[in-house]
Amino acid sequence: MYPHRLDDLRARLANAGFDAGVFTDDDTVYYLTGFYDYLHMDFGRPTILVVPRHGHSLLITPSIELEMAQATAHVDKIMAWNDGLGEEWRETLPDVLSGIGQIAIEQLQMPPPVRSYLETLVGGEKLADVTAITADMRMIKTSEELQMARHAGQVAMAM
Repeated sequence: MYPHRLDDLRARLANAGFDAGVFTDDDTVYYLTGFYDYLHMDFGRPTILVVPRHGHSLLITPSIELEMAQATAHVDKIMAWNDGLGEEWRETLPDVLSGIGQIAIEQLQMPPPVRSYLETLVGGEKLADVTAITADMRMIKTSEELQMARHAGQVAMAM
């Protein structure tokens, strides 16, 4: 299910003229990868998903979440970062986004520190909102998603 979602996202990014998507919203990261980060920005620790339209997906997460990410995230690569060491989550992004043109972000969901760093890294003119695309992806459920929802309802009723 998750690899299909990433492929669908890549196709939609390409159709909209984006070269990559950068996502920080925990719900979007979960929807696309199956990974939910419990120490998200509420604690000042962003998890960042980078999905180039061509190339490997990358999840950048706090090292405290690394085992959970390795067990649940359906991505090509996972990079962990530590508080106070090096450039933390900022360290990987320059290489990953080097040479990338238009970057899709969820403008209202991205924490200001991450957005500000992206603007200084690639320029604000290269960032554009992708919220309509991700919302559209979630709108129509696959048969697998419907089955999961039914099962969740059955479990809730049994409890």
